[in-house]
Amino acid sequence: MEEPQFKVCRECKIEKNIEDFAPNQFGKNNRVLRRPVCRECYAKKVKANPQLKKEFIEKHPRPNIGDKFQCPICHKVILREHNNDVVLDHSHVDGSIRGWLCSSCNTSLGKFNDDPEVLRRAIEWIENNKDK
Repeated sequence: MEEPQFKVCRECKIEKNIEDFAPNQFGKNNRVLRRPVCRECYAKKVKANPQLKKEFIEKHPRPNIGDKFQCPICHKVILREHNNDVVLDHSHVDGSIRGWLCSSCNTSLGKFNDDPEVLRRAIEWIENNKDK
């Protein structure tokens, strides 16, 4: 029998059984990667408004696999290869839809908790430490 694995939730900072974290993606060799927040904390996050999401996608469909996409944040142009390389970004404050982003930029915004002040401090950090 395999020993239980544990992980610390990024939100509540409590160490929990790995099964308390939902699968999120697959890593190398199809290894299951789990969300950084536990199921309980994830359930508290504001989800994208389903009606607004549907309306946005009707007006602005996701680029198809094989299409080029330029991320409005990093400006990188990618050739779409996977379903999750371009994702629909939304506010975790009110559920409003913001638009299509590359998955890297979307993840980065999430790691900064969609907080403009944290992003400003990150910019300041980079600008003040670029010559080190």
